[in-house]
Amino acid sequence: MDSRRLHPATPTRMPRRPSETEGRDALLEQARAPGRLQWAGAAAAGGALLFAICERVSATAPITADSANAVLQGDAIAGGNVLLHGWTLSRASFLATDLPFYAVVAAFRGATAAVAHDAAAAIFTLLVLSACFLARGSGRHRAHGRDALVRIAIPIVLLVAPVPGAGAQLMLLGPFHVGTTLLIVLALLLVDGAADRLLGIAMIWALLSLAVLSDTLALYVGVVPLVFVYAVRLLGRRLLPWPDVGVLMAAVLALPTAAALTLMLHWLGGFTTVPLHAGLAGIGDLPRNLALTIEGTLVVFGADFIGQPPGAVTLAAVVRLPGLAVVAVTWWRTVCSWRRGEPVDVIDKVLVVGMAVNLAAYLFSNQAIDLRTSRYLVPLLVFGAVLAGRCGAGWLWQGRLRLPASAAALAYSGVLVVGLATPGAVSPEAAVGKFLEQHHLTYGVSGYWEAGTVTVATDGRVRVRAVSVDGQGAYPYRWEADDTWYDPSTPGNDARFVLRDAAGLQPLDRRLTEHTFGPPSREYRVGRYEVLVWDRNLLNDLRPPPT
Repeated sequence: MDSRRLHPATPTRMPRRPSETEGRDALLEQARAPGRLQWAGAAAAGGALLFAICERVSATAPITADSANAVLQGDAIAGGNVLLHGWTLSRASFLATDLPFYAVVAAFRGATAAVAHDAAAAIFTLLVLSACFLARGSGRHRAHGRDALVRIAIPIVLLVAPVPGAGAQLMLLGPFHVGTTLLIVLALLLVDGAADRLLGIAMIWALLSLAVLSDTLALYVGVVPLVFVYAVRLLGRRLLPWPDVGVLMAAVLALPTAAALTLMLHWLGGFTTVPLHAGLAGIGDLPRNLALTIEGTLVVFGADFIGQPPGAVTLAAVVRLPGLAVVAVTWWRTVCSWRRGEPVDVIDKVLVVGMAVNLAAYLFSNQAIDLRTSRYLVPLLVFGAVLAGRCGAGWLWQGRLRLPASAAALAYSGVLVVGLATPGAVSPEAAVGKFLEQHHLTYGVSGYWEAGTVTVATDGRVRVRAVSVDGQGAYPYRWEADDTWYDPSTPGNDARFVLRDAAGLQPLDRRLTEHTFGPPSREYRVGRYEVLVWDRNLLNDLRPPPT
């Protein structure tokens, strides 16, 4: 009898037939791969075109002292002074937001006026592209097809055609918080699409920390809205989902991380900052602040027609008013939906809160000084454009509103044409710089607003450093400045002239200047500029700045 043990026969393993759902998912994934490539290609081509447009419109705005000093800082970083040792910057240093762009461009183009236009155009181009991706949405909230195109078109229309003048200067000639807004939008992109992964949370934390390190405005328009929205989401929950907890932790930790990085920079011998004297506005200042807030909002939306003479620029500003109305209506509709308990995406809530905090912080602070401080409202425009794309595309593109919306988009295209047709800004600094170079006057001093612009307009061949004068003497103006500029022992630091822009902002007082340095040996008049010349190095007469 066969003693071998009998084993049950092993059935032949047949390949499992994919279920209907799995097959459909595989087909969808295969179909999306070419779509992603198409979106990537469109983004690259659109980015190149957008950069060219932004660079051209940026050239219509004259370079300011702030822009010129950002060029000089970028040139210093490109030259190896990465931590800007010896520099004194404002509390908004823009170290990790704008200056890396200036440094990269300056490495190729030197300390020239073109750096200001190219760097600002690059930052704004990335901001618009990021805003478009955020408006389209991520994950299960991502729009496709025509809905995606409408969502993307809205921020493009609202952002890409700034009116020549103050609006173009704010958006396309920084550093005026555009780079700060870019980092916050990138963080929101990660919140929208990568908050369920640890790496995504770490990147959100890093972006917010770098933004706060570089610009205090990021605390109000980035950290505060995220903390508020996610704290409300977690309030009263027994089970705390990791993505929500992770985003909240990243936002909360951004402030101490930025403070630690600041201490590290000082410990490593980096730049110093001038304390920010920010505070609440007085009751008596609120009417003026309210007027500045209203007109400042019009400025950043390119719709400031107040006090403007009739002409193409004023008409372009009026044309942009519907865009502001769309943003305002979308904001209000989103707030009402949130209050009624209707489903509102978390990113939409953050944008709504960020816009409200941005307006309130400007209205009730002592930083609302004049229309130049409208730069603090740049996030309001960008958040509003993204919110209009995410929440306004549906109702704006339905029924009777489709035709008016199309007409408004066409009118915005006309505004862009006006901007592209506007001649480039004439630089009076270039003319006086050429005169100084021809007369071998290559190092001098002036007020803040003339110094950096002349230096950059001459590609650094004529260097003018900012000083202040009073009844006691002359002092280095340590604001966006390098201490080595004022050291008479440094080779080449031989300041022989004082430059005064008689029609500019806060030129040096002529009487106090002569009281400090004595009567000049000769003087010239070049357009609106006065050039006072001495036969000695004026840096030897500077006194330490008062504490």
